[in-house]
Amino acid sequence: MIEQLLDTRVLLLFLQNDPSLPDALARRIEAPERRSLVSLASLWELTQKTAQGLVRFAAAQRPDFPALLLEEGFDVLPLDWSVMRRAASLPLHHADATDRLLVAEAISRNIPIVSLDETFDQYGIERLGE
Repeated sequence: MIEQLLDTRVLLLFLQNDPSLPDALARRIEAPERRSLVSLASLWELTQKTAQGLVRFAAAQRPDFPALLLEEGFDVLPLDWSVMRRAASLPLHHADATDRLLVAEAISRNIPIVSLDETFDQYGIERLGE
């Protein structure tokens, strides 16, 4: 099975069935031969942004949000100390700490990240964005 890590925005667009998510990415996420991973950091980011009123996504406030994602076929990754340490040592190409955690996770697992954010390209990781 081919693993891929979803960034927070792509996850949100997919869960909301947002038409701004390219069809090719939606198909890649749904592909049975692919295992879509979601970092617990992304869930935290969605919860924070929902609480601040920056994002409207009620599921992010539910205590069973990770379980809902598992039911939808996603694998939720816990935060790992080695990934956090790696993220702290990355160049600050990206100002968002959550995104640096996602980059560090992709590097640690040697997997691509599914993202529309071209800033990830500066880290030399494979980004699936179209």
